Order: sequence, then structure tokens, then C-alpha cells
Amino acid sequence: MKKISENAGKMVLFTCLSLMLLTACGQKSKLKFAIEAANRQCPMDMGVSGEISSITFDGSDVVYVMLMNESFLNIEALKGNPDAMKSAVAVMFGNPKGEVKEMLDLVVSAGSGIKFIYKGKTSGKEVECYLTTQDLKDILNGESTAKDSDKKKLEEQVKMTNVSCPMQVDEATTLNKLTIESDKVLYHYTIDESVVQISALKENADQMKESIRGSLNTSDPALRMFLEACVKSDKGVGYLYKGSDSGETIEISFEVSEIKALL
Repeated sequence: MKKISENAGKMVLFTCLSLMLLTACGQKSKLKFAIEAANRQCPMDMGVSGEISSITFDGSDVVYVMLMNESFLNIEALKGNPDAMKSAVAVMFGNPKGEVKEMLDLVVSAGSGIKFIYKGKTSGKEVECYLTTQDLKDILNGESTAKDSDKKKLEEQVKMTNVSCPMQVDEATTLNKLTIESDKVLYHYTIDESVVQISALKENADQMKESIRGSLNTSDPALRMFLEACVKSDKGVGYLYKGSDSGETIEISFEVSEIKALL
């Protein structure tokens, strides 16, 4: 949920469809044809967060254009935090393997970079993130272990969500922040008690947990990637709700084993 930049790593896989057939071409020609193959797969669904509308090669760089659901991504907030955005996108490529590494090698060998353009579906506002050829070389030459990479990916996903906070989830619920605790990633919510009383939530805690479990739809690419990052980092997921007036709280938590069972 609300985890946007991490989708970039999976989506580059589509750009590898024709690489093995292009050994006679120059590097930029190989890249151009691979990107054209990827673009034919667009639009690519990224779940509730949005979609990749196009993947093109402008002669210098690979350009991804993403149409985003603005209830999951604060475009203006990202504009004010370009370093955080770039860091999050770069970490998503960390410790690359297989087709992802092959694709990054091709982009680097062509002397190109990768530009990500996030565009709000409603407002049309845009924010860009650019990884230069050197940025990609640094990623490919990095020596982080898989464990370190998984930890950094989770940290950056949490950081990116926090950039967009606070977020109004529904009439009664506001997401204030995410924190990484010793055993879980914890969502911190405020409940408007003029709409819903915390006491009512406490009385229905079991039903709440089952409702939340049902909402953890792992067919959504962004959500699945987030949950996988939690499991790989040995973290569960928790939801802490605090009453706006009473200050009372209720926490609904899922242990690592419960999250793993959903994947």
C-alpha cells in the first residue's frame, strides 16, 4: 500500500523481452528495441497505486511515465524531497540479479540513465526522479548482501510513505506515519471520534483483524513487494489506532508467520 518507488525494480523486467535477439546491433539500438518491446506491454497495472502508462527511449535515456492515484502519492511532498525519492528508487535496484541486472548492464553500456516521471491522475502534477549512468554503475558495483539490500528496501519504502503523510484514509482515519519497530512495521493512525469511537473498535477487534487481513491483497504489486520486504527483514505488520479525543489506542498486529502465509 502506498509504496510507489519499489515497483520500478519489477517493471524493468518487461524490457528484457527481446535482448537475446539483438546481438548484432549497437548498444543504443539494443536498448531502443528492448524498450519498444516493453512499451507494447503498457499500460502496466501497479495495483491501487496506479499504472505505468509508457516506457520509452528518448535517444539518451529510458523514460518511465507512471500515472499515480493521488490518494496514495503526494506529488507536492515528493517535489520537496527529491533526495529521498532518488534514494528510494535507487535502493529498489539494490543487489540486482538475473534479468534486472542484465537490463541495468544494457542501460549502462549504452551510456544512458533512467528517468521516472510520476504524474497525478487527477491533478496532472508531475515529479521526476533521474538515475544517471554513474548512479546505475554504483548500483551494479555495490557490494551489499541480500540481507542488507532487503533491509534498505524496507527502510526506503517506509521513508517514502512518510513523505506523503499525513494522509486521509477515509472519513474517520488519518495515517500519521510508519515506524520500523523491533518486530514489525507499525502504521500509526488517528481516529476521528466524532465519526467512530475507539471503544467501538476495541469491541470488534477480532472482526477488525479479519477485515484488515482481507484487505492485504497480494495480487497488488506494490503491496506484495512491501509485505515481501517485511518478511525478508523478519518484520510483522501492525496497525495502531489512537482516538482523537480519548487518546485511547488499539493495535492490530500480524506476526511474520501470518504475513508469510498471505504471500
